[in-house]
Amino acid sequence: MIKIENASFRKNGKIIFPDTVWEMKEGENWAVTGTNGSGKTSFLEIIDGKSVIIDGEIKYGFDVSRIASLYFNDPLIRYENFYYQQRYNSTEMEGIITVRDFIGYDEYDKLETIRSGFAEAIGVRQLLDLEIIKLSNGQLKKMLIIKALMKKPRLLLLDNLYTGLDRQSREYISETLANIIESGTNIVMTTETGCIPKTIDRILEVENCCISKTYTLKSYHEAAPAVRKRDLPSFLPVPDKSFDIIFQFNDVSIVYFGKTVVNKINWTVRQGEKWVLSGPNGSGKTMLLSLVFADNPQSYSNNIILFDRKRGTGESIWDIKDNTGFVSPEMHLCLRKNQTCNDVILSALSENPYNKIKPTVEILKYINGLTDYFSISKICNKPFAQVSTGEQSVILLIKALAKNPSVLLLDEPFQGMDTQTIVAAKQLIDAFCKNRTLIFISHTQEEIPKGMKEFKINC
Repeated sequence: MIKIENASFRKNGKIIFPDTVWEMKEGENWAVTGTNGSGKTSFLEIIDGKSVIIDGEIKYGFDVSRIASLYFNDPLIRYENFYYQQRYNSTEMEGIITVRDFIGYDEYDKLETIRSGFAEAIGVRQLLDLEIIKLSNGQLKKMLIIKALMKKPRLLLLDNLYTGLDRQSREYISETLANIIESGTNIVMTTETGCIPKTIDRILEVENCCISKTYTLKSYHEAAPAVRKRDLPSFLPVPDKSFDIIFQFNDVSIVYFGKTVVNKINWTVRQGEKWVLSGPNGSGKTMLLSLVFADNPQSYSNNIILFDRKRGTGESIWDIKDNTGFVSPEMHLCLRKNQTCNDVILSALSENPYNKIKPTVEILKYINGLTDYFSISKICNKPFAQVSTGEQSVILLIKALAKNPSVLLLDEPFQGMDTQTIVAAKQLIDAFCKNRTLIFISHTQEEIPKGMKEFKINC
C-alpha cells in the first residue's frame, strides 16, 4: 500500500525521519508508538502528505484522495479566534460553526449502514445543532471520527483515537474498526501500549523523529520496558488557607436554550479531599468544573458555596482562581500559536490582573524542578503549538502547579502522554496533593490516582 524509500522530511524548519525506509503491505494495520515528542503524529502527517519531502520518495498503491485522517489538533477545530470561557456564554455563539456544518449534514444521512449505525450508537446525531466549541472532549473526538469515516477511506489515519472517550464509546469504536477493516479499509494509528486494539497486527516504534524498531503485536508486548519511578522535585510550602468547604452544590442545574445539561446536583467537597468525577461523554463533568473555576456565569443563578463563601456575595473570579490550578483538554485548542511553552507556564503567575505573582528565585527554582522532573527543559522555548500533544499536556499540568494552588481540578490531564510520563505525572500529583484538594476526571481506570472517592453523574 505504501512504500517510503530513503526519504527525509522537513517540519518547522527541522529535518525529521531522515533516510527513512518503511513499507506497509496490503492488509496490514499499524500502530505507531513512542515517548512524548518522539514523532508519532509527525509520522502520520508524512503518510498523509502534510510534511515537506526533501529527499527520497513515497509510493502509494492506491488513490491518495482516499486517505482520511483524525488529529486532535486539527486546524479546523482550533479555537484561537475564541476565548476559553466563550463556550459557556450562550449569547456569544455567532459565527461559530455547528457539528452539522462541520461534518456536512447532507452527506451525513447518506452514510453506509455500518457508519450510520455507528454514528447513532455513539450519539452524534444529538450533537448536530451544537456549536463545536460547546462539545466535550469526547464529543469532539466522536465528531472527528464520523467526519473521517464519511470519506469512505481506503486508509484511515488516527492520532490518539481513544483519548477522552468513555468506556462504551471505546467499545463501539473498536468494533467499528474491526468492521471497516473487514470491508477493505486499512489503519495506521498512534496510541499507547495499553490502548492497542486487537485489529492492529504491526507496531512501529519511533524515537527522536526516526524509526526505532518494528514489531508484531505479540513481540511488542513482550519487549515492553519496565516503568521506572523518578525522584520528586521540591514543592513550595502548602498555602496557609483555612477553608473548610472547597465547594458545595445545592440542587445545581445548568440550562442552555431550554435544555437541561446538568440537573439538580448536590455535592460537597471539603479541604484535603480527593474525588474522581465520573460519567459518560457529554454528561456535564467539565461543565461542573467550570462552576468551580468561575468560568461559567450560571454559577450566579445557582446555590453554590466556594471556599466557604456563597457565590455572588462580592467575591471576584480572581479570588477563586488564585486558589485553584486547572487543566482541561480544550485548553490545548485555545492557546495562541506564538506563545512559547515557557510563556504558557509563567502565565499562571499573571492570570489575576490585580494580584500578579512575581517570579521570584524560589518560584523559578520550583518551576525548573518540575520541568526537569519531566525532562522537558529543552522544549520550554519552543512554540506551544509546535510540541506534541503529550508535551503540551505536561506543560499545562506544570502551569496548573506553578502558582502553588490549594486545589487541583484536573480534567483529562494525561491526554497524549506516553505510559512512562503518565506514571511520573501520577506520582507527582499524589505527592503534591498530599495536603491539598484534588478533583480528577478520566475515562481510563489506570490513570486515576488511588484512594479517590467517586462522584458520578449521568446524562
